[in-house]
This record gives sequence, structure tokens and C-alpha cells, in this order.
Amino acid sequence: MTLHSLYLQRPAKVVTFLAILAFVWLWLGTVHSSGGSGGFLPTNSHHPVDDTETTVDVPSKPQDSPKSEYSIPSTDSEKTNIDPETVPAPPSIDFTTDGTKHKAPLSKIAKISVTTNKLNAPVIDRAFLTHTRHNERHGYMHYIAKYQAVSELIEHDRQHRAAGAWTKPAYILSILVAELEKPPEERLKWVFWFDADTAIMNPYTPLEIFTPPDDAEHEALKNVDLLIASNWDGLNSGVFALRVAPWSVSFISAVLAYPIYETERQKTDRFRDQSAFQFLLANKESPLADTPMKGHDHWVEVPIRWFNSLPVNNAFYGNGTWVFGKNMTECLFDKGTEEVCDDGHEPLKVNAWKIMQGDLCVHFAGSSWVRDSWMEPWIDRAEAELPEWANATTKDRLAEETKKFWAETNDKMKVEIAKSKIEEEEKKKAREKAEKEKKEKEEQGKKDKAEKERKAKEEKDMAARQKKLDKEKAREEKEKAKLDKQAGLSGVSGCLFMQNR
Repeated sequence: MTLHSLYLQRPAKVVTFLAILAFVWLWLGTVHSSGGSGGFLPTNSHHPVDDTETTVDVPSKPQDSPKSEYSIPSTDSEKTNIDPETVPAPPSIDFTTDGTKHKAPLSKIAKISVTTNKLNAPVIDRAFLTHTRHNERHGYMHYIAKYQAVSELIEHDRQHRAAGAWTKPAYILSILVAELEKPPEERLKWVFWFDADTAIMNPYTPLEIFTPPDDAEHEALKNVDLLIASNWDGLNSGVFALRVAPWSVSFISAVLAYPIYETERQKTDRFRDQSAFQFLLANKESPLADTPMKGHDHWVEVPIRWFNSLPVNNAFYGNGTWVFGKNMTECLFDKGTEEVCDDGHEPLKVNAWKIMQGDLCVHFAGSSWVRDSWMEPWIDRAEAELPEWANATTKDRLAEETKKFWAETNDKMKVEIAKSKIEEEEKKKAREKAEKEKKEKEEQGKKDKAEKERKAKEEKDMAARQKKLDKEKAREEKEKAKLDKQAGLSGVSGCLFMQNR
């Protein structure tokens, strides 16, 4: 049994045994890394996550935003930091909030992020702390990769952006495979990917509330393995959920290999892994397009505000200027209500992706050049845990909303599945008919060929016989002529003989 298995299964009284076992392993020179897949870090370890996969085009690099004046606040959770090279922490997390002691057992849902290259910034560390509070409250492990994991065979970018974006699907893939190699009862059920530039605004909302029901009443949803939302750029891969399932492994493998099998397409793509998502899930040339339901039985587009809200109502001003091209203004610091900044659009309306009070998460997609000015005020707000933003009542509304959404989606899926079965049956019949016609045509062809060959042979044999007859006749005629000639010569000789007498 590995340390990780003990970590997940042991009661408190085996802590000493684990420590002794770790010492023995160290003595043998075979130390086992802690907590899950190779790069697992505890939820209260804060490393910058690669954000090189932006979800929007940045026309040009604007003036740099001022450096963050914030330092990472000291929290009780930091006192329990666990060195990844030592024995893991207990399988449940204790934490204190509002003077009340709570305990959250490890969830069957985990988070995944990547920390490679350029995002070593205090504002990102502070954003991770908002995740830590969420993780501790609900028992989420947060898997974090620290190093680039792919070579230039995949990690080649025509825009010369910082490497690391393709470590994202590589690391997700490693965790999915590692989980599927465990006994079913020990596996995670879902993993949620979060980009680095995300902050948890409402730590009281559990991720479990978003996943589809797993019961007989929702049978049509049993194959739904991917939850993803979209904004003005189409599908957004900044935050999404994957079921721990074989389809997810196949899909993420296709995402990771995209730069290899779609090299020419990638030259004109605006994004990196997000373009792979868009191609595989929405393009008619995708391999999924040839599967039943075109793959739609395995993924669902969910409301973006569930877990991927954005801090802007519009990505561009009315005059076409890029909103994230400049530092955030007071007007653009959204209040999370129906009130929106006058950005020059007429008429002003609230867009589906704009964050509202009580939403789980805010995602600063595309703010790379001015990140501090946009993220710091929002993180201040998240850290304050104001009741209109951070509250337990929102999950009650979400419970009703998600229940209705999945019931409606289940009904739609039933119809689509039934329709797909009919289409597949019709395709099967058409294939069988085509195969039958092809077989009949081949059989007829064989018969025609055999008949043709028979006639050809018959004609050949007849010609041969005729030739033989003609040859025989010619021989007989020649023989007769010879005999006639001999007979004629004999008659002449007789006449001469008589005359001489």
C-alpha cells in the first residue's frame, strides 16, 4: 500500500505509522512524493499558474500596469503548509472561520491548475488564497503543476507567447489517467480546471452543485463528461469540469495532440488549447463530427456564470477599443448588479457573462498586460467576504437553478438520443442496403464475368475447332489434288505407251 493510499484511507491513529514508514523509505533512498499525481501541491501552497492561454485577442501591448502593492496576507491555513516531500496531511481539513470550528472531508471533486513561467506575481498568489479558502471549506484537493511538461513538438507558438499553455492538457491528462488506474471506489468523480487569473468570490458555493445528477431519473446524462461555457469568443477553456472517465482521457489527448495533427490550422488560430477545444467540439471537420450525436452526448454548454463569470459587461468599448487594453477604472469596477458601466454601447444591456453578486468565481481572461489593476480590487472584495458577495444563500438559488437546468437538459438529451438512434438506425439500414447492393453488384459482376469468359472460351474453342476442320479440309484437298495429279500423269503415260506400240 502506498503512502497516498494510506493518506486517503487511514484513521488518525496511524499517523505515527506513516511517519515511521516515511523514515524507512528515506533510509532506503526511495522517498515517495505526497498527495495524488506527480505534481500535487496542498491547497495552501501558492504558486503562480500559467495564464499564457488567453481567451481574447490583445491588439497590442498597452502601458504596463503598476506593480501590486499587496503582500500575501497571513492566514491560519498557511500555518499548516505541508512540504510535498514529507508525509501528507490528514484526509480531512480543519479550519476556523468566524470563531467556529469546521471540518470538511475530502471531496470526490478536485481542482487542477498549472504554474509555469511568467505568472510569478503577488496578485496571483493572492488569487490562489481565495481558492484555498474555498478548498478548505469543501475539502477540495488542488493539483498544481509547477514545471513545463511538453516539448517544442507541441509547444510552438507563432505569436511567440510564453511557453506553458500546453502543459495544461498534459497535466490534466496525467491526473485523469492516474485516477482511472485506481479502484472505482477510490477515484475522484470530477476535476475542475481553473486558470491562474481566477478568484473565488463566493467560497460558500460547492462545486458539486454544478455537476449533473447521477441517478436513474437522469439516465440521459450518464455520458455527460464535460461542462464548459462560452462568451463572445465562443467556448472558453479558462474554467471547465471533466468527469473522471475514459472519454475525458480521449478528449484531452486530442486537445494535447492538436498542434501535431492540425499544424496548418494552428497557424491561423487566435488561441492555443482553447482553439483545440473549439475545433474538437464545434467544427464539422472534427473527429467528433463522425460520432453519434456528433459528441454532444458527452459535453454540455452550461451557463457561464455558474463558475466562469467575467468582470466586464463588454470586452470592447462602443468605439471598438479593447477594454483590457488599459487599467481598470472605477466605472469598470462592476458592482455585480443590473447597473453597468456606460461603455458606449447602445442600448446598454446586461450580458450573460457579466459577474453578479453571489457568483462563485471571476475570471480575468485577457487582462495579462494590466492584470494587477484589474485583479487587486476584486481580490480585496473577495478577501472581505462581504455578505452580498460571499454567502451561503446563493447555493440555495443555484440548487434550484441547476436542478431545473439538468432536468431540462435531460429531457433534451432524451429527445436527441432517440433522434440519434433513429438516425443511426437509418444510417445502418442505408449502409446495409448499400453493402447489399454492392454485394449483389459484385456477384452480378462475377456472373457477368464468368458468362463472358464462358462465351469467350466457347468462341475460342469453336474457332479452334473450325481452324482444325479448315486445316483438315485443306490437307484433304491437297491430298486429293496430289492423287488427282498422280492419276492424270498415269493416264498420259498409258496413252503414250499404246501409241508407241
